[in-house]
Amino acid sequence: MKQLWKNLLAGALLPCLLAGCGARKAPEETGSATDHLLGLTQEQRLEDYDYLVKTLGNSYLCMGVRDRDNPEDLSADIFQEYRELIRDSDSDEMFYSAVYSTLFRLGTYGHLWVVEPDAYQSYCQSYAAVPEREHWREVLTDPVTVQGYERLQALLDAMGGTDPAAAPDSGDSAANLHTLILPGGDVGYVKIDSFPAEYEDAYEADQAALWDFYRQAADCTDLVIDLTDNSGGSEVYWQQLLAAPLTDRPLSCTNYALLADSANNHPYIQEAFSPEELHPISELPDLPRLERDGIQAATHFVESTLSVEPAAERAPFHGRIWVLVGPAVYSASESFAVFCQETGFATLVGSPTGGDGIGALDPIFLQLPNSGILVQFTMMFGLNPDGSSSEEAGTTPDILSPAGEPALVTALRAMEGET
Repeated sequence: MKQLWKNLLAGALLPCLLAGCGARKAPEETGSATDHLLGLTQEQRLEDYDYLVKTLGNSYLCMGVRDRDNPEDLSADIFQEYRELIRDSDSDEMFYSAVYSTLFRLGTYGHLWVVEPDAYQSYCQSYAAVPEREHWREVLTDPVTVQGYERLQALLDAMGGTDPAAAPDSGDSAANLHTLILPGGDVGYVKIDSFPAEYEDAYEADQAALWDFYRQAADCTDLVIDLTDNSGGSEVYWQQLLAAPLTDRPLSCTNYALLADSANNHPYIQEAFSPEELHPISELPDLPRLERDGIQAATHFVESTLSVEPAAERAPFHGRIWVLVGPAVYSASESFAVFCQETGFATLVGSPTGGDGIGALDPIFLQLPNSGILVQFTMMFGLNPDGSSSEEAGTTPDILSPAGEPALVTALRAMEGET
């Protein structure tokens, strides 16, 4: 299932891509100003691109999902097309355009994307505050990476812009939370558009706002948490601000996630898991809907557990909880949807989710050896209880909304026993 948010992303990026990275003039027409700003030889460009293709093949387990969704535009054909583009030019700009365009056409399955300079700087700041992510920091601060991003910034500046995916900053930050008590006073409603990490200012602001809301909703019989526009963020957010305050007992659920213990992935696996947590793929139980095509590189699996302990202070609301979901729900918001359904914490209402919420570990990096450019992707390939791919199938809500009906309307009808 192609996630709706991915289609929207593609629709937003394509005009920029065609005007910028994806449709450059041939080097002889543009001159040499940007041809060698990355300091690469032709051999090094091809070596980087071949390394990208090889490493995705043995490290990134979502390619099968991607190709099943796009049978008319297979990854092997994309790789061949852009390698020929690099081979037939002598330009760093063309090389970067080819890498960018390759990843654009592959899609963002499993968080696959090139790390642009702005995102690189953000990652450097973020991982400085996360001591348990040592290898992530090592890659970000590797001299090859640091120099590569200085050169990449110079290249993008010379090309006339930075990340074509970046929206202009208006200077105004919209509220992440929207709360109200519905007419009648029995239903509390909160819409959460993202899950900020605990070291972000928005986390602290949302924590205070949610507790105020829980007090306002203390006498309500039902609480609606609307995630229909939430594509993820930090799992700590929903664990500490949603689940922990609203439960009076420990809750947990466990699913399987596959790993490819490749040269690229091995240091991340070593850092994230103990040897006892890693199980050979040959020991994976028989799962009826496991699609093995595309995951041949998987070598191990782990049991991925989501657990929440009750907060020291219980929120005053004690009624039923309904979580609204849809195609935009992805990554950390998907992990919350999985948790709600499998623990019975809340009833899911709406339409199938976007997925990739099982085994949610920070995306890892693939470092191109000569240019230092980083590509990110999800290392863990999460499986639903029936063996279907979390990325591919997402989660089907407990109550599906009829076509065209908003999830909130479906939930309100369910509260009255009408579904």
